[in-house]
Amino acid sequence: MSELEELVGFLDNSRPEVRSTAAEIVSGLTASPDGIEKLKSLQRPLVTKLFRSVGLGGDASRKCLVALVNLSQDPSLADLMLELNVVNRVMELVREGSSPHVDLLTSVLANVTISEGGSRQLLQIGQGNMEGLHMAVLLKKFVVGGITLSPGESDPYEHVASVLTNVTRLKEGRQLLLQPGRGLLAALVSQLQSWNALRRLGASGAIKNCIMSAEDDGTLDAVLDDKSLLPHMLRPINGQEPLEKEDTVRECMAEAVLMLAGTERGRDALWEAGAPEALRKGYEDEAHAGVCVAMERTAEIFLSHSTIDSGMSAPVVGASSAARQEHETGAARQAQVQIEEEKE
Repeated sequence: MSELEELVGFLDNSRPEVRSTAAEIVSGLTASPDGIEKLKSLQRPLVTKLFRSVGLGGDASRKCLVALVNLSQDPSLADLMLELNVVNRVMELVREGSSPHVDLLTSVLANVTISEGGSRQLLQIGQGNMEGLHMAVLLKKFVVGGITLSPGESDPYEHVASVLTNVTRLKEGRQLLLQPGRGLLAALVSQLQSWNALRRLGASGAIKNCIMSAEDDGTLDAVLDDKSLLPHMLRPINGQEPLEKEDTVRECMAEAVLMLAGTERGRDALWEAGAPEALRKGYEDEAHAGVCVAMERTAEIFLSHSTIDSGMSAPVVGASSAARQEHETGAARQAQVQIEEEKE
């Protein structure tokens, strides 16, 4: 037996101190690509024993979960974990509340759901009455945490936001969030004002996924029927304090607004929500190229439909001098020139 095999064998040893020492060494190895490559020769018994040790509790439990989080970042090892029923194992621990390390458990879920296969397993697609139960549990804990936690407090369910971004790449995941009467979308958009950046990032990605596919999915009405959605979406890009610091959040929301503006009912809803003025103010000091381009294209759509859809005067996104200097190239410049021509 090699030293590595002996080390892995100690992970589920009956003596807690032995398990803890072995887990510390293994978690250290998983912290580097070279270490992970060495462990791949024993990947199946390694993953099995790591999960077994998590179930045994004690000091080794968190170290083993750290190792699993690191290992699950490797696509081939994430696939192995899915084969070994990682999703159901993690969800059993989450549902029972038997592990104090929910942050790491949800980190594993965030990693394995990057693949379509992982997302489908978490959504329990094809499992009849079981479909969506895992996600219902996660969503409830995620939303409750967003309400009850104070700024700066430890947020064990923050990585569920990344899971939501992952699963909403699938139609089944989007449909789950948009189920009538469940209020899941309203709960999700409320996270755009969370003090936790990870929650805002994940929520914005999931909302964007739902909106970008709404026409194809036949869910546009379900999106727009939620009157709380648009004010929350416009808030990160309207230039009002407190400003949204994450470029990704602002870009996701600007692109989602652009997609809605391309539909007749979406434009009407955006007019009603005051989107033209919100975008004008937000654009004045916006420095991110992707956000600016999305706003400019939205303004073009409003300009071209202003007399047809609403009869209102045309909204114009004005460019600040700083934004001009930042974006006088490529598509951004082209879009800006078109807007200025309309203004003249």
